[in-house]
Amino acid sequence: MFPLIRLAMQVILQPQSLGDKDSCRKFLTNLLALVKPLAAQTKTELDDRLLQQLEYILKTDALFDYFYKLIADQFATNEIIFEGINESEVTAIVEQSAPEAINPILIVSLITQIISLINAIKNVKL
Repeated sequence: MFPLIRLAMQVILQPQSLGDKDSCRKFLTNLLALVKPLAAQTKTELDDRLLQQLEYILKTDALFDYFYKLIADQFATNEIIFEGINESEVTAIVEQSAPEAINPILIVSLITQIISLINAIKNVKL
């Protein structure tokens, strides 16, 4: 299953070059711009807050660099990598320039969940 998802991601991201951090950031920024109007149509604020945190990750160079390295490492191998998130590093990055609405714990949780999802997909045996 994981090779299929990796292949699908490579096809989807091919115009952006999957291995290029700046191109990947551009793709994710464009994707976020497409998702935001849909989230605005819902009656819950949860998706709006989640998108706000993701947008902050994309706009903050140090945080995106950290996030991109973790995700790229996950996709670089079929093995499950149990690399933990350095909460203090993420918190320090967020506290340096974050507006009040940005919660470092939520960002750590988001990154952790993305890595857990990647590992769960890797673990599926067909």
